[in-house]
Amino acid sequence: MSYPGAAPPPEGVIPDLAHPQDVLRTVNYVTQGLTIFFVSIFVAIRFYAKTRVLGGSFTPDDYATYSAYVLMLGYCITACFAGAHGGGLNIWEVSTEEVEKYFQSCYAATIFYAPMAMTVKLALLVIIIRVFGSVHRRTLIGIYIFIGMIVAYYVSGFFIKIFICWPISAYWTGDASKCMNQSAIVTADSIISVISDLAILLLPTPLTWSLQLPRRKRLRVSGLLCAGGVATGFSIYRLAMIVDQRNSTNMTMVFIKVILSGNAEVGIGLICACLPAVSALYVQRTRGSSYFKNPGHSSVTGRGEIMLTRSYHVDRSAVDKDVDESALELGHDEAGLVSNMGAQVKANAPESHHSNRSEETL
Repeated sequence: MSYPGAAPPPEGVIPDLAHPQDVLRTVNYVTQGLTIFFVSIFVAIRFYAKTRVLGGSFTPDDYATYSAYVLMLGYCITACFAGAHGGGLNIWEVSTEEVEKYFQSCYAATIFYAPMAMTVKLALLVIIIRVFGSVHRRTLIGIYIFIGMIVAYYVSGFFIKIFICWPISAYWTGDASKCMNQSAIVTADSIISVISDLAILLLPTPLTWSLQLPRRKRLRVSGLLCAGGVATGFSIYRLAMIVDQRNSTNMTMVFIKVILSGNAEVGIGLICACLPAVSALYVQRTRGSSYFKNPGHSSVTGRGEIMLTRSYHVDRSAVDKDVDESALELGHDEAGLVSNMGAQVKANAPESHHSNRSEETL
């Protein structure tokens, strides 16, 4: 039986290719526009704060953030092309010629997604490393191992997605016999996203609460560093949606939903990677640039030590400058993690006042 669209319609449905039902096409266009608009604002604020307010050279999280932003722009553009060729419409109301162009756009989106997701997660994890690296050394090793696993997965996934079909054109011509199991690959992506987003969400909380800071300060810092994990909800949604619709033939709808969840995941992650700089800029505007130069907010004591958690005194005289710059570059809340805690440490462990070693092994 012949049918006008790229796939047979459900029973009782009459396709109308001239006036197809707009299910998610407009939503897709609006989402791409809003993602670019809001993320661009936060990235621009981060760049301004970094270059004009805080100063200092670019750090690994800067490179990761700006790389993720460029990749996100490419991802959003390919999503718009997908929408122009039937994405967000029911597949039975899209012509065969348009569906082929749609799948070409989807192929490009999958290529952008792997490095984009990797770099935004690296940006968030590197921020956590810069805040807690000198305090929780064992945790730091674990984070580096986790980063290695993320990089290994996404780099291998990048090449798998490039050669998911052979010849590559089989991806958009619909010859499934020459392609890997695409549903399994997308499901694996979703599982990795859920795990990594949960780690980013949960990891900063115990690290922050181990520091001797006022409760209000702990909550603020935890909120800043955990915000990137909010994307976990969208990762879980994508995983549930893929499992539920893995046998669906309406791919012009299913894959657009996958793309939109990617927008939420990466867009939120990028905004959260910029929050420390936004916080620093806010403090500079409200309290003046001299606030960061106030000795009371310095992260390094006169003896070349940083007062850390519990009863720790760690000798950092050889790297005072690096620590101080790092704290200031990250913004007010992150600088406060290692600042002005000498009195609290003395009160808790007076016998360790002159020690240059921690009482416990980090």
